[in-house]
Amino acid sequence: MGIQDLQIFLENEGVGVDLFRIARTQPGGFRLVLDAEGCLDRLYGGYFSDWACGGQWARCVQFLTTLAQALAEHQVALCVCFNGAHPTPPALPQHWIQTQSTYRQRVNSVLRHIATKGTPPPKVWWVPPTGLHSCLRTALRYLNIPIMVSTDDHCQEVVGLCREKTYAGLVGCSGEYLVFQPPRYFSSSQLKLTYRSSLETKEYMVHELPKLLDVPQDRLCLMAALLGGVILSEQSLTDFYKRLGIAQKKQQIPPETLIKTVSQFVHDLPSSDIDAACIEIFGDLNDLRAAKLKQAVQYYLNGTKDGFLKYRTASGRRPKNSKKNQKSDLSPLSTSTDMDTSKLATESSEHEQKGLEDYKLATANASINADFSMEDHCHELVQGVAAASLEGGDATNVAAKQEKSEKHAKEAPSTSGSSRHSDDNCPPAPAEVLRTCAERHTRGLMHPQMLSILTHRQITLPVLMEDDNHREIPSIHHFFRPIRQNVYAILYNMHHHRFMAQKAKDEGMASTSSVNDRPCTVQVAEWIYSRVNPGKSPEIVHGVVLDWPVPTVQRLWFGTAQDDKCRRMRAFLSCMRSDTPLMLNTSYVPQHLLILAAVLRFIMTSQIQILRRQELDAFLATAFSNDLMNALHLQEMTWLQVNGMSSRGVQLGALVMAGAEAALLANDACGAPVPWLVAAPWLYFDGKLLQRNLHRAAHCKHLAQLCDNHLDTVVKVERMRKAILEGLEVEFAMPPLPLVGVVGEPLSWRGRGRGARLEIAGVVVGQWGGGSYPTHPRTSRYPQQVSYVGYTPPTRNAYGGRGWRGGRGRARGRGVARGTTRARRSRSEHEPAKPTTLTINGKTVRPDEMSPTADNGSPHEDNSQPDDDGEGTQPQKTKTGKNIKKNIARGKKKNYSQKSDVAQTLDNGPLDTSQVEEFNHNSEQEHFGQGDAPVSN
Repeated sequence: MGIQDLQIFLENEGVGVDLFRIARTQPGGFRLVLDAEGCLDRLYGGYFSDWACGGQWARCVQFLTTLAQALAEHQVALCVCFNGAHPTPPALPQHWIQTQSTYRQRVNSVLRHIATKGTPPPKVWWVPPTGLHSCLRTALRYLNIPIMVSTDDHCQEVVGLCREKTYAGLVGCSGEYLVFQPPRYFSSSQLKLTYRSSLETKEYMVHELPKLLDVPQDRLCLMAALLGGVILSEQSLTDFYKRLGIAQKKQQIPPETLIKTVSQFVHDLPSSDIDAACIEIFGDLNDLRAAKLKQAVQYYLNGTKDGFLKYRTASGRRPKNSKKNQKSDLSPLSTSTDMDTSKLATESSEHEQKGLEDYKLATANASINADFSMEDHCHELVQGVAAASLEGGDATNVAAKQEKSEKHAKEAPSTSGSSRHSDDNCPPAPAEVLRTCAERHTRGLMHPQMLSILTHRQITLPVLMEDDNHREIPSIHHFFRPIRQNVYAILYNMHHHRFMAQKAKDEGMASTSSVNDRPCTVQVAEWIYSRVNPGKSPEIVHGVVLDWPVPTVQRLWFGTAQDDKCRRMRAFLSCMRSDTPLMLNTSYVPQHLLILAAVLRFIMTSQIQILRRQELDAFLATAFSNDLMNALHLQEMTWLQVNGMSSRGVQLGALVMAGAEAALLANDACGAPVPWLVAAPWLYFDGKLLQRNLHRAAHCKHLAQLCDNHLDTVVKVERMRKAILEGLEVEFAMPPLPLVGVVGEPLSWRGRGRGARLEIAGVVVGQWGGGSYPTHPRTSRYPQQVSYVGYTPPTRNAYGGRGWRGGRGRARGRGVARGTTRARRSRSEHEPAKPTTLTINGKTVRPDEMSPTADNGSPHEDNSQPDDDGEGTQPQKTKTGKNIKKNIARGKKKNYSQKSDVAQTLDNGPLDTSQVEEFNHNSEQEHFGQGDAPVSN
């Protein structure tokens, strides 16, 4: 664990405090810096059981609103800091890989738990939902809570902000903060907003740390460096640990033992000289590890109170009057000399007002709970308290970060040349673009990956809630890679550079060198943790230009003409493969659902069929649901009402939210044509509601039933589906294959809840469980439907057209409905055939009362009819039961020759109770699915 062991060591030394009570004793309010990376679960609303389903964003915003109100009432000002620093070597192969490996193990455990039990996972496997950072930044910006996003070193910048703006304390959970010794240090992992209107946490007495460890104050940084960290890794200190009697795998040793052993060694050193300590530890001052130890000690010194002042002076700050000379720093290819480059063109008051109006329109008819929508006076309270949290020093801080960004951009071709191929011959991004990106990045107004792309030409993509074997859904990061490739080309003006090179070549001005003969190409290193490549090396990805002349990034960001506005939106839609007329028609796609519509269309345009017809409708029904922003109703909705979780549903939620993240990146790269407020995820997505709609869509008969019989919602869903599928040859994913087994082999499904078995003429032809996966590895993943023998009821499409491709005629000819279980032989070969009957939940159905069949198939309706042949219905052929076919055919010729015989047989009384066996006696009065079997009225 390294330096983090120090935080674990002091967990029991913390003192419980109430931040609101402390604020009452502070004149002028209590100002704190909050490191959000240590309390993402708390900002999400605590350890809720629904974090794995894709994210309940309405519930998250409701909690943040309640928190903002409480902070304003008690005069507590928070500045929330997010980690936007790109991990560069040597930090990347160590800390980042270790974090992603932990998340990968948790995701595997979560998916395994959901697949076997169908219930929410325990809180010990917490993994941040996809899109959590973007949701938090948007919500905090909406609530007027200040945000700071780091650029180079997260912990150093957070503690630097705390000292530079004279905050009263810091709330975090990193061991480095203990060594930096801020004015007051509170635990972010223990932060809890109670119903008693108190904000409880623990306070660590950091100034008593040297006394507690028995280490002199001037040796505290040396002791921290010897614990291992980013600069000097634990593996480099293996020999040192062995000399102290610590095993090589020191994770097995309690942190208390490690801390006390290292502290005792530092205390026994004859002097505080670093060179003498290096000789004592490594034996030679020329050892490479000695240089890293000195660097690590200096790193911790820079974060202390005395070292911060020296570090701040030595790091160099741009003078305030240097802004007058900024125009001289513009790149030669800059075309923005006639434009205002101080901010984006979309940051105008007119654009912001339009976004606010669209947001109010989107939430006007929503059933929002009481604490979700803040009143005007509360906005004023929060804004008044927050205004004092970032006063003074902003210009200097932002200018320094701009200078660093420009420096990184100039050094990028040389420093990262080892990780990029020689094919990358694209010039750096324009200077005005870098400055604007750095400023917006620091304030949390732009996607954090933007600055990393422009300065390092590298990005890191986190582990998502997906199966690492990719059985049903492909790798999500690779699936949305084309969006990022278009973004790379837009940010580096690939089309403009190629156009200018071609123009110069046509005029005979091109150089004869082979370098200039190659078209301009940018390459970005993408770090993706996977089982095949666990962070060993990045994947080099080329930028891809769009199929139309895209304006330069300067024109997209700073252009104010009407044509510039149209090109911004067209560039964004082109990246999402959604440049169609209906996409911009608000009667088909409302403004607040444009992100979702673009993501779903991108998924449907892929050569890989992922979504099924009913799953697409489930996403749209979720977006238009009246319960979408009713946080209280969704929180009270039990998982029994949702009918459990499915592994596929969880992964589909992660897929769409990852697509929304890619859409936000493309939106920022194109100049933010979609206002930030209407791109909020709580306007179109809720994980728990999606799980319920996915289950209902697989069983309901028609779209109106999925939409709770709200006809206006049905119309909205159909119109938005039409806009998404406009101009596409739709190929939906096929449902799971039917179960194929050996005749006579009993079905053994491991059910966790309700279930039933269906018998026809004494033959067990189908059974379904309570939503869990079967034990057989080749069984269907959705065994909630029913099999039929003797007739095949192809279902009718309830949406007025054909179902998914391949649905017509597939079930006919095989003798079973698709997605259902095949017949099982359960009687002797020479046993006479019994009359064919159908019993569902104790109700007998007559074959002659079946409704007429339809040619088209649909997953939502299940009507059937017998054939008009006078000789009786001819059974369809099956691969697993030829004798069943013969016996049933004989039984039909013998018993179905006269209708009165069948009626007399059915009127004699109920069938034997053994024909229908219940797995759960509590479910006798419940109907399992609305379309499991046709029942006559």
